[in-house]
Amino acid sequence: MLQAERYKIICAQVQEHGSALVTDLSVLCKVSQETIRRDLTVLQRDKKLIRSFGGAVSIDEYNSHPIDVKDSGYSRDTIDRAESFRKRTEEHPDIKAKIAKNALGFIRPGDSILLDNSSTCWFLARQIPDIEITVVTNSVKIIQVLACREKVRIIGIGGEYSTRHDDFHGPVAESMIRNFQINTFFFSCQGINTDSGVRDGNEINARLKQVMLQVSEKKILLADSSKFDQYAFSKICTLDEIDTLITDKVISKAYRRECPTLDIIETHK
Repeated sequence: MLQAERYKIICAQVQEHGSALVTDLSVLCKVSQETIRRDLTVLQRDKKLIRSFGGAVSIDEYNSHPIDVKDSGYSRDTIDRAESFRKRTEEHPDIKAKIAKNALGFIRPGDSILLDNSSTCWFLARQIPDIEITVVTNSVKIIQVLACREKVRIIGIGGEYSTRHDDFHGPVAESMIRNFQINTFFFSCQGINTDSGVRDGNEINARLKQVMLQVSEKKILLADSSKFDQYAFSKICTLDEIDTLITDKVISKAYRRECPTLDIIETHK
């Protein structure tokens, strides 16, 4: 098979399925895996796809706009606008543990759930029993917590790694998430207000969570009362885009008045 023919087959496979593994492409093109890896390097250089661990993912809308760290807003220092993961786990741990305990009631055997990189979802992961579910996450800390569960299937989202938050983010992570269908998405935020919705202190995290919301049937926000009436930098979504809010207490009746369809669960009751 000519090299140009392989390139065409690889691009078609990635475009049709959203992603492709090196092992599968090797069999399809009847060449070695090393040859496929070299092909993927060339195709990524030509902006035809994005290389990922073990394969490649489709660029989708990025295809007409080559991914550039400076031009796309994915600068290396923006991720650190948010507090470190360790610091977040030390803030209101008892409250977050109670919120997580209430969130367990929304997980059923056979579910596919998505957990973001928040400390509250880490508290949730620690309480998940060893049942047959699939957990998708971009958090290394959550993967480590669930690794000892024999029945829990874990799918880690790749992308650019953050040592500060021990997670993955960026366009590769977004592309991978688009391939999934999720029953329930659990996530947190840095700010909530009735005027501008659910917000995050970092635009990269906000964009990733927007994609997570798109692939999820049910959206559950886990947020302690310190997040209310806070105006963080980037918007994730509006309050009417989520199904359930689990918190320790709602600090204002305006939230129930302005969001009548939102199911609000208060753990302090």
